Order: sequence, then structure tokens, then C-alpha cells
Amino acid sequence: MRNSFLPVLFTAACVAVSEGKAEAGRIVRHLTVDGVVREVVLHVPDSVNGSQDVPVVFMLHGTSGDGDKFYNISGWKEKADQEGFIAVFPSALTYCFGEDEDYDGDIENDEFKITTKWAAGQLGTATMPLCTDEQIASLPPDTQAKIETRVLRDDVAFFDAIVDALHALAPVDCRRFYVTGFSNGAAMSGRLLMERTNTFAAFAMASGLSDLPGPALRPAPVVLTVGSQDEKILAPLGLSSFPLDETFLDIPEVQAALSRIALAVELDDTQVAFTPTPVQGLLVPIFTYDQSLVGADNVFLAAVIPGAAHVYPNGTNHELVMADALWSFFSRYSLP
Repeated sequence: MRNSFLPVLFTAACVAVSEGKAEAGRIVRHLTVDGVVREVVLHVPDSVNGSQDVPVVFMLHGTSGDGDKFYNISGWKEKADQEGFIAVFPSALTYCFGEDEDYDGDIENDEFKITTKWAAGQLGTATMPLCTDEQIASLPPDTQAKIETRVLRDDVAFFDAIVDALHALAPVDCRRFYVTGFSNGAAMSGRLLMERTNTFAAFAMASGLSDLPGPALRPAPVVLTVGSQDEKILAPLGLSSFPLDETFLDIPEVQAALSRIALAVELDDTQVAFTPTPVQGLLVPIFTYDQSLVGADNVFLAAVIPGAAHVYPNGTNHELVMADALWSFFSRYSLP
């Protein structure tokens, strides 16, 4: 049974801290969390002048990326300028870890790498093991120096620290924090969906999702998108493309993944509506789960982006601009 006191707990921590106008433009902050210095890039529009509380959107990069990269290519700083919210671009830590990239069931020596990765659920497990001290010792010193941590760190605590820093930086609307992620960043957004629905009002995952089981702390609104030509997701399924009609749900792995998300936010996974919908001049197949099991008003939308590969659409790598589409969704929601 859902705890009827949860909405009270959510709103109790929603308190204004900052007073006055924040510095505008690109801001880089370093926060020490779980014993490691972490970096986050912020974009504060000129319109954020301290006269009112403003929303906040977190954009989470994928594997090998960083906050600075997605500050430049995601389209969210431009959307922030248009709509008057603060955009946040955190960076994951650089780990040494293994990943079964050829999907043969084993992680060979050449499948260990050193790059950025969010601790979204698989990192540090048998599925995605961290390098041993012996493996790291065999690397050249300059390569070893790229590894920021040899043990799994608490990324959720990192996001908590960013939220605290934002409250001190500018007058923010703490009922209107949103998070979107790409690939491994989508998986991290999925982890936050399970663990931080008391912080974020709505969630989006592009080209990835978390394997963490639900339920989420509350029935939050969610968007999941995948490109019809997303090679990273298609390859392990043995497919060359995703269908753009109802047969998308006939793929067992797809149906299982969508059902898991719907149930995690307490929506009936057997009640789904299919609607090809015009989005920025593109006809996008959208699957809608909106029948709540607990009387809530949240919704889960799953969309297949025609022609998109494993990219975060920004108007250059694909005709759709994800930031524009998601802001239309995010802006409808606030925390209870």
C-alpha cells in the first residue's frame, strides 16, 4: 500500500535558500562527494535574475562523454535560454572496467577499458566488473593516471550534492527539477527514477534504461525514446531496425522492458495505446501507458524515433531536437 504521508515528505524539503541574482552563462563547479572531486557544468540564462524561482533540467551524458560535451551538443543550454530554466550537465567518473561488447557472454581482456561511466546499476557487478589492482598495475603509469577511482562511488549522492549546490546558487523551483539521459546516462536517469522521485518531477531516458527493479518511490511521469536504427540496442537483439508500428511491442525484450518501467511507476502494463504522432514534422510512433493502478495522474510514453541511430537528437545528427520535445513534456509536471 502506498504511504499516504509521502507527498508531505516530498514537499517538506522544498525550501528556498538562495537570494538574489545568480551569475549568468557557463558555470563550472567542483564538489567533493564520497571522497572524490566531481565536476558539473551549469548554464544559467541571463533571464534568471532572482525575481522568481526557475525550473532545472539535468542532462546526463553517455559512456565516454562528459558534462562539457553535452553542454555543447545536447541542445539543452539553448532550450534553457529560450524557456528561462537552469540546465545542468554533470560528469561521470572515469573507471577501469569490463563490458561484454561483442555479446558473446564473456568479457575478454580487450573488452576492458578506461572511460567515464555512471554507476547506474551494472557497473561494479559481474556484468560490468571493475578492473582489479593487478590489471591496473599492468598498465603504463600515464594510463593509470586517467582512472579517477578504483572503487565504485555513489553517483546518487553526487546528484544530491548538485541539488544542494543549486539551492545555494540561485532561486530554483524545487518542485520542477527534471532529468534526461542518453545511453548510459539514460540508465542513470532510470536509477534516479527508482531512487529520487522525491527530487525530480519527471524523467526521460534516450537510447538506454536502468535494469534496477522498481517500484519507484512515487508514480512519476516518464518518457523513453529509442532510434529505429539504434545499433547499440539492436545488435544484442539480433535486429537490423525497430518497426514503426504496433509490432514494436511484439519484440519480447521490448515488451518486458516497457512493462517493467510501467509497473515501476504503478501503471497498468496491459493497457497501452499506440498513436503515430507528429513531432517537429516527423511522424513518431508513441506507446502510451496512462492507466494508474493507484489513482495517480502520471503517464509513461515510449517512442521510436524514425531513422535515428545511437545519438541524442539535436537537429544536426537527426532532424528531431530532443530538448524541444522533452521540454514540452517536462513543463507539464511538478512535484506534489
